[in-house]
Amino acid sequence: MQDLIDIADVTERLKQTLRQIEKMLGDDSTTEERRQADYIDMLRRKASGEVNGNVTAQFFS
Repeated sequence: MQDLIDIADVTERLKQTLRQIEKMLGDDSTTEERRQADYIDMLRRKASGEVNGNVTAQFFS
């Protein structure tokens, strides 16, 4: 005989999983946006003469 499935429990677990996925994806985009802003700032500093050398190499090292 098949076990009965509690639909409310399954639904709640799916909602929790989706919230966790959304949180993880949100954190990744925030990190990426922060890295892009840092890189743009380094390029700005290079253009103004505050930083010397290859800023791309410095940023990714």
